[in-house]
Amino acid sequence: MHHELEGAVRTIQRVVRSTVPSSVSGDEALSLVALLGEAERAVDSGIALFAPRVINTGSFTKRGYATAPDWLGAVSGSPAGAAKGRLVAAERAAESPELAEAVRGGDLSAAQLKIVTDTAVVAPQAAATLLPLIKGGASHRELSAAASRQRAEARSAECDRARRARVHASRHFHWHQDENGGIRGEFLCDEVAWAKVCPRLEADAKARWKAAGAAGGQSFDAHRLDAFIDLMAGTRTGPDRTGARDRAVVIIDAQALNRGTAKGDELCEIEGIGPVSVEAATELISDAGLQFVVKDGVDIATVTGTTRAVRDRINTALLVRDRACVVPGCGKRFGIERDHSMIDFVKEGPTELANLARLCAPHHDMKTNGGWMLGGGPGRWTWDPPLKPPSKGRLDRERRVASEKAKARAKRNKPPQN
Repeated sequence: MHHELEGAVRTIQRVVRSTVPSSVSGDEALSLVALLGEAERAVDSGIALFAPRVINTGSFTKRGYATAPDWLGAVSGSPAGAAKGRLVAAERAAESPELAEAVRGGDLSAAQLKIVTDTAVVAPQAAATLLPLIKGGASHRELSAAASRQRAEARSAECDRARRARVHASRHFHWHQDENGGIRGEFLCDEVAWAKVCPRLEADAKARWKAAGAAGGQSFDAHRLDAFIDLMAGTRTGPDRTGARDRAVVIIDAQALNRGTAKGDELCEIEGIGPVSVEAATELISDAGLQFVVKDGVDIATVTGTTRAVRDRINTALLVRDRACVVPGCGKRFGIERDHSMIDFVKEGPTELANLARLCAPHHDMKTNGGWMLGGGPGRWTWDPPLKPPSKGRLDRERRVASEKAKARAKRNKPPQN
């Protein structure tokens, strides 16, 4: 077994050392990386399978290491803290027949195993739900969101109150000057407290990002920081949003609201933030800065604090239906936008729920400028490529052309000044 594994490692090393990247096509490089990704998951699974045996026998000391994390960190090239987390996950997996079998399948990455084992600590049945998601190709975001819902469901009301009390007692905002220049910060607060700030921050960031356009070249995170600094300084240097009212949206299933806890696939979460307890959500009912959407099955039973306009009802229904970017395997929840799904707006596609979907900005760009299309429909979306899928360079060029055309149209349609 040792010689077989050593041969596989030497083969991979030989390919990496002898192949000149510029000598292979982009498509071939794409396939090579996919294979190496499979190899990486197999390696992560193998480490999780055999590492507990090393710990149990204490054989790492024979190589001069004082602790198991020091040993694994050295052989894997990772910090001791990260190695410790991997060892904890491996030991937990070894104690669960279901997880041990998944590890032996050789298809779990270290990050995936950590999410499943951390969740299983508070929700023992988590593996039965999360492992099929991994097998089905769920993205890291989708897996994390499902795990977060499972942890929230597993917490009792008393446990959640204690958790929130611990978070509140540990609340902080740290900042320091980075050694390379600039300021770095980190903060911790309760989800309910953040819900009172997040809507305006995200709305301002999105407005700045859209106003900058493709030519801006800055990330959404960069615009979020600009919005945050303006919010703290009490200034507004971004696009004028006079009259805009930013609200956090709390989506909750009627059964969960009546019962007092959310179970299974029932929702109780703050849009853009994540799952919260029903008790925490109901604390916000009287807050004028939040909007409650009560969902009864597939229908919206109640919407608080909104008008009866058709557009508002459609937007609310879309928000409930598409909790994240609908492209399979994406799962992004921040900066996602409404888009015409089947018939484009420029082709007079109707602005109705059946013809709308929520997409993250990169996938929206690929659909608009790259020729990709949504198919299937709600709950069974597909992401269909054009006959000749564009490279990133070509997509960038198409985006620049579209941006210049939009500017030219805006200039032509601009009313003359007296």
